[in-house]
Amino acid sequence: MNKVRLENFSDGVFAIAVTLLILSVRIPDAKNYDNHELNYALRRAVPHLITFAFSFMVVGVFWVAHHRIFSMAKKVDNGLLWLNVFYLLFVAIMPYPTALLAENPFLTTGILVYSTALFIIAFMHFLLLNHIYANKRVRSEVFTAEIYQSYLRIGAVGPVCYILAAGGSFISPYISFFFIFAALVFYIFFSRSTKVEEKLLMKAE
Repeated sequence: MNKVRLENFSDGVFAIAVTLLILSVRIPDAKNYDNHELNYALRRAVPHLITFAFSFMVVGVFWVAHHRIFSMAKKVDNGLLWLNVFYLLFVAIMPYPTALLAENPFLTTGILVYSTALFIIAFMHFLLLNHIYANKRVRSEVFTAEIYQSYLRIGAVGPVCYILAAGGSFISPYISFFFIFAALVFYIFFSRSTKVEEKLLMKAE
């Protein structure tokens, strides 16, 4: 398969996933409410709105990671194609754990399912990255051992945080929220490419 075609399909799945996230937010039927009841309904929607916004940013981080990983591939083989299909499967599932967490933000099961979904997606970044690096026919010439090690170090933060979040759900939901939020903050603000990597990424594209 052409690499551009795979990336376009992946972008489409990401776009659908982030669109479906909003379905966990219900619009109050104001026709049957007075002002007091509407205010109450809006307050009840706050956890859904927060979970939607947070999950939107998380999926956005995954999309950026996917883009950076595939910038290191010059072509697609059958193995990479199917790895990407399974990766997108879990991206597409994200609206479900998001809705579950929004409905049950302080219950262990809701947090555990959400953290597990994030862990699986983050772990699959390693599988995609390793497959590209291990196959010379797939790997771009600019994908050096130095960049590979850098990506591995950066990529390890998410899975570790999500495992800690899953474990923390048995102690306190706030511990889980801390680690999930910490991973998001790290990837947005502290995992940017170095100038050398940026130049190599531009060459790869």
